[in-house]
Amino acid sequence: MTTATALTPASTAALDALSGPLADALIAAALGLVALMATAVVLTRDTVRQAIVLSGYGMVLGLLFLILQAPDVAMSQIGVGTVLLPLLVVLALHATRRYRHTTTGAESGTGRAKSGRKGADGRGGGRTRR
Repeated sequence: MTTATALTPASTAALDALSGPLADALIAAALGLVALMATAVVLTRDTVRQAIVLSGYGMVLGLLFLILQAPDVAMSQIGVGTVLLPLLVVLALHATRRYRHTTTGAESGTGRAKSGRKGADGRGGGRTRR
């Protein structure tokens, strides 16, 4: 026994909302914008700027998912791809730069190890004459 559901004019209009040439043009424009943003992410050289462009790319992907009528996926994409992932990238960059700054400063000093003379602290260098 099957039950047939009657389609009302309102439900058929909702089903046809993203059909037709205008909807196809909107989807094509969104896909073109996604391709443009993906290229911009790849071509950006500075890592902090790349994280910012990556955030924009996540927003454009979320917009594409909304156009394709997937609001749950769009909300997840906006939350993760626009906010969380770029934030993690920027925090990781900050931590690695901070770690690199503290380790290179302790290892190399201020160039005193190159002179070959031992200073008062035993690391080499001592005072330099000007």
